[in-house]
Amino acid sequence: MGNKFSLTGLGDVKKKAESLQDSMKEVTDPGILILSRVSFFLVLVCILFLIPFHFNDSVSLTWFFLSEAIAFALIPVLAKQGFIRTAKMLLTAYIDIGIVILSSVFGSDAMIQAFFIPAMGLSILLFDAKNIQLRNLSIFLSVASYFILDYIIFDQIYFSEDGFSVIRWSVLTGAFVTTWLIFNTFSDFKEAAELKTTELLESEKELNKELNINQQRLENNIKELEEARVALEHSTKAKSEFLATMSHEIRTPMNAIMGMTHLLQKDDPREDQKEALSILDFSGKTLLTLIDDVLDFSKIEAGRLEVESIEFDLKKLIGTIIESFKIMAKNKGLELKSTIDKETQTFLIGDPARLTQILNNLISNALKFTEKGEVELSVRQTDNWEKKVRIEFSVSDTGIGIPKERTKTIFESFTQASGSTKRLYGGTGLGLTISKQLTQLQGGELWLDSEEGQGSTFYVALEFGKGEGKDLKAVETVSELGNISILKGRHILLAEDNLVNQKVMRRFLERWQVEMTIVENGKQAVEALKKSSFDLVLMDLQMPEMDGYEATNKIRALSDPSRREVPIVALTAAALQEVKEKVFASGMNDFVTKPFNPVELQQKLADLIK
Repeated sequence: MGNKFSLTGLGDVKKKAESLQDSMKEVTDPGILILSRVSFFLVLVCILFLIPFHFNDSVSLTWFFLSEAIAFALIPVLAKQGFIRTAKMLLTAYIDIGIVILSSVFGSDAMIQAFFIPAMGLSILLFDAKNIQLRNLSIFLSVASYFILDYIIFDQIYFSEDGFSVIRWSVLTGAFVTTWLIFNTFSDFKEAAELKTTELLESEKELNKELNINQQRLENNIKELEEARVALEHSTKAKSEFLATMSHEIRTPMNAIMGMTHLLQKDDPREDQKEALSILDFSGKTLLTLIDDVLDFSKIEAGRLEVESIEFDLKKLIGTIIESFKIMAKNKGLELKSTIDKETQTFLIGDPARLTQILNNLISNALKFTEKGEVELSVRQTDNWEKKVRIEFSVSDTGIGIPKERTKTIFESFTQASGSTKRLYGGTGLGLTISKQLTQLQGGELWLDSEEGQGSTFYVALEFGKGEGKDLKAVETVSELGNISILKGRHILLAEDNLVNQKVMRRFLERWQVEMTIVENGKQAVEALKKSSFDLVLMDLQMPEMDGYEATNKIRALSDPSRREVPIVALTAAALQEVKEKVFASGMNDFVTKPFNPVELQQKLADLIK
């Protein structure tokens, strides 16, 4: 395999440093090592001769060897204290002095001085090229010691008188030359080693310099990455705030558009008005879906989308979804139907809002890309455990289908089956992406089976907890009795600063025969509650002077229990989870998101007032 790429170069520097260390080990300066080992050897030699001479009562030689042993033992200590050159010079001197003294005492009889000869020969290695004068002095002392040794040994050999002088000086000269050559050979070897060491040290300096440069580069990269991360966080936060603000600002007028459209549809419009109102209603819902898709996509990207776990009725949820698309299917001349397998668990624990969002996207796409035929939503239970079930939803159509080569990319952001699809049918291409991510967020799977020109079937498999349905049945019973009869004659306080939304809400509540009092901010809402009793408060969150949160806190602090405990429903155009959590934390009982669903609002009012 090839070498790994290094962004900073630190990996290359590390390899070079490791190679350098290996080379350094091969040419480590032997001076200190030789000094220590030679000194240790000479200490042993001195002790070896100290013992017999001590028992032989040779006091002078005993003290000589004792002093030599102590000197040789202290020389390495002196070197470790930093006096390296002094220690090396003393070692050479003590060796030479020992040879001279022992040669003068014993001559060639005992040859004790021969034990010092190897140490004297290695003395040349103690000094490097920087200490050339000390090395030459060491060589001179060693050569002189050899002359004395050679002279004493040679003096014991008998020659004729004529040849004695020539042989004597020839041998001494040969000994001198040999000694000089040996020392210089050692010197050349040591100087080569020192040169190699110097080169390696220079290489080490270059590597350290390169390492410092790369380390500085790494620190700069880390700093730049940190700055980029902070900038990205600020950008993401600004984007989220912008989307939340835009969503809020768009939802507020959308509340009026969709509310008034709903009221006009209920006011028995003329036949020529019905189509226009249907188009208006469909366009409003489409726009709202696009807003929700963009906001959800942003939350998914930021990892801020959360999943709820509440009990819901699957049959009721499917019925509501199918009902909401009936007008769209009718306008296109399509048959829209649903089937639920009879063995399917109907009371489930999960996130009904996210399930609705997924199925809405799939059914909306199926209706959009189908010109004739039908769209069917099928539900069946595939697995059943002690506390959980696995439900499979399938949405099939007889539409244009998807080419095989696009089935893997169809779930990518802003992707549609082809460029012509976008021109013909419009859309952002986010619906399937969000559905896929929402499914995965709940631990499920989403896949498709499609053939171009033959239609498509999208499958969603999710796991849900098993519910009991007790509370849900109670709600259905109330709904069957009629929410209007429960709300009739009730007195509701509306805190809303937007004049258009005031008129929309007034029209709905008048239709439900509810008596209304309208105030424009939270401060007025608190004052109104102090003066009169109300069955319920509809509280907008963003208002001048005092917002809905502060007003709720003050209402919950009133002394009169009947007024302090009045049900409060938040009216918010912010579709964010943190807003919902803050609503409940402030003491409100429930919330309705703008643009509100009239049926949902009516049901919540009935549940809280009864």
